[in-house]
Amino acid sequence: MTEAQIIKEIQNEIQLSCALPYALPPAEVQRIVQRAKAWFYDNYGPALEERLIGIPLEVFQHPDFIQNRVVQMPDCVQFVYDLREVSGIGILGNPDRDFSESKMLGAEIFLSPFQGDNLVFRTAMYSYFDLAETYNLVTVAYRWNKNTKRISVLGRNPIKSCYVRAGVQIPAESLYDDEIFMRYCFAQAKINLGRILQIFNYNLPGGVTINFDAVKQDGLTEMTDIKTQIDGENPPDFFLMFH
Repeated sequence: MTEAQIIKEIQNEIQLSCALPYALPPAEVQRIVQRAKAWFYDNYGPALEERLIGIPLEVFQHPDFIQNRVVQMPDCVQFVYDLREVSGIGILGNPDRDFSESKMLGAEIFLSPFQGDNLVFRTAMYSYFDLAETYNLVTVAYRWNKNTKRISVLGRNPIKSCYVRAGVQIPAESLYDDEIFMRYCFAQAKINLGRILQIFNYNLPGGVTINFDAVKQDGLTEMTDIKTQIDGENPPDFFLMFH
């Protein structure tokens, strides 16, 4: 659905398909759609798609990065969840790209031979893994600013190419097709229409009085239901415990 089509849908909803003689100006409806789109990208999970975005090592060696320590991301990036270096062959020379300390620990626990001093050997190996992890750090400390679309790199400079796990905005045409988005725009349009009717004290021909409070309250009730539904569809997937 294009922007012109959703504006037409909102006008039809307010006018009840031209059954009522009042409507919002097209410029106001367009502003409602734009503001709703920004709110949904911030608060509605299905409005984003997870993407992996590569950052070549040359970016971190550029003089602009050395001076400012920031990486400019595209405007479609809404959130950044992680910044990591692209790992290849491990520091032990293991050609297995699936190398990880968990895999080696599992092999050591379940595949090691039963022989003397096995517990001492295993304890020494665990200490080695802890030490090796300090030299195999792939995460990069960062801070993300959603307004400037910049990643500020904190601490060490990356020594490899990196990738960003980010939430990217879906195309606006796809968001306009979402039923919850349309209901949100309808509700906001009714609220704004109620304000206009209340300010100008507008009456229909023949002296028929408009109940602007009912129009506005209908939009407020619908808006509350929509936000409650969105909160129910986006439960937290983690929590922190402090002792």
